[in-house]
Amino acid sequence: MDAKIKLNVKALAAYMNLTIRELAEKADISPDHLASVSSGRATMTARDLMQLAAVAEVSPYNIEYN
Repeated sequence: MDAKIKLNVKALAAYMNLTIRELAEKADISPDHLASVSSGRATMTARDLMQLAAVAEVSPYNIEYN
């Protein structure tokens, strides 16, 4: 994936044909925490970013974490 393309949590889940809960479970992240990150109520940690990138098989640079 081109490094210029940024996916937020919702888009990343959709890219993988998963719900946010399913993505969280695959990435070993609390589903509630990932839902909070997705809605802007919580901040993504470096661990979250790396876990999501590994599960999605994309560069961490392709995941929007702000």
